[in-house]
Amino acid sequence: MTSKTTRLATASLLALALPLATGSIAFADTIERQATLVQVRTQTDVVSRDITLAVTHTSILPEALRTQTRSAIASAQAATSTARRALHAVDTADSFTLWSVEENLNDARTALDAASAELRYVTEQVTGVDAGVSAALVALQHDLDILRGTTAGA
Repeated sequence: MTSKTTRLATASLLALALPLATGSIAFADTIERQATLVQVRTQTDVVSRDITLAVTHTSILPEALRTQTRSAIASAQAATSTARRALHAVDTADSFTLWSVEENLNDARTALDAASAELRYVTEQVTGVDAGVSAALVALQHDLDILRGTTAGA
């Protein structure tokens, strides 16, 4: 049997050791999270560049196809902006707003998925009509997929 003093001493040591043990894990997790956030922010910049490039090529498309293409590009822009806002919310989050940040990230993911589907459809429509627009849309789709985390390079 253990004495009351021994149990109290053991409980005290556990109380001191637990935050230390989880603290190193939390610290490593924070470093990994920050590295991931930097990569995602960089990818949003790449997608924005692709959006600008794709828009400049659409003027030579027939009217109906140009409208569809610009709508898909606008969806990609809106989804990227939503992702940027969600990333900003991650930076400013505290323990009381984490649920809201998670919701923002889920909204961004949904917007990116929808924009990707619309872009994929339009890219199929443009293929064979104009090689320059098609190439710009394929590049945008690729970089959007990386942002979504759905390619092997992500």
